[in-house]
Amino acid sequence: VVVQDRTFDRLGRLVYSVEDAQDGMIAETITVNGITDPIRSVPAGLVRLRLLNGSNARYYRFHFSDNRVFQKIATDSGLLEEPVPIREIIMLPGERNEIVVDFSDGNPAMLMSGPGVSSIANLERDQRNNRDDRDRRNNQEFGRLNDMFEILEFHVDPNLPAMRTSLPRQLNTIARPRVSRNWPTREFAMFMRNDNRRNGFFGQQQADAGMVMGINGQHMVMQVINERVRRGQWERWVVRSYDGSHPFHVHGCSFLLLSQEGQPVAEENAGWKDTVRVDSSAEFIVRFDHEVTEQYPYMYHCHILEHEDMGMMGQFTVT
Repeated sequence: VVVQDRTFDRLGRLVYSVEDAQDGMIAETITVNGITDPIRSVPAGLVRLRLLNGSNARYYRFHFSDNRVFQKIATDSGLLEEPVPIREIIMLPGERNEIVVDFSDGNPAMLMSGPGVSSIANLERDQRNNRDDRDRRNNQEFGRLNDMFEILEFHVDPNLPAMRTSLPRQLNTIARPRVSRNWPTREFAMFMRNDNRRNGFFGQQQADAGMVMGINGQHMVMQVINERVRRGQWERWVVRSYDGSHPFHVHGCSFLLLSQEGQPVAEENAGWKDTVRVDSSAEFIVRFDHEVTEQYPYMYHCHILEHEDMGMMGQFTVT
């Protein structure tokens, strides 16, 4: 179930402008697997949905129109240890989750998104910082999460065979290493600000280019290796944002969260992941097991498409 928001003109053509989407494109039409207003027939039993937020920048708060409970069984990179019953799930661009929905009652249901609540911590922090573009970014974040959409309509077809009527209690066993103070710790801080001048996509100085973005005070530069990681070594990564909410994604790995916003990890996020929401901070442990050269490095970046394109990205090797 690939969910994307898109803008179309009167002839059904995609509409996109880099200038209008500097802080991330938020569009008004929802598509699922490339289709608008989709309907799906399902059996009267358990149905497994693999959800992907394929949007440029929009966050989704998925739930069902009848507020039914469903089971979350997997995060980005694998099964949870056991099913977790929930009624809603917030998903960021690039994030994947798997859920199991019980349609054995025979009733139709609509998968919805929103309304949601923007991070109060973000709003209060922006007010303290008193940035000139505070109101614009707050409105953008509300737009990412707060709009109400009908995503996918489900109809129960009694002629379709139900493959399963129950879930196992245990789905997986996750070997969690004991965190050591001797492990290397890397810190990453994502930033975005208005600036009158910056290097353009081809290196030229551009006047009034708008938003400037980066990580640890640096913009993405193709010729620069930002981090060098030792192969097979567990590390602790601490990611912070001082400019709104961002989905942080790392290539070539799966990681285990230690905390989000200074709080213990929620049960439904305790599996292997490669994308994490960072409102103010997130902390995880990670290990890289494959050699990665300077010629073909891995990347870490914000998964809002326009943010990474405008420099909120870094490169690393594994040796």
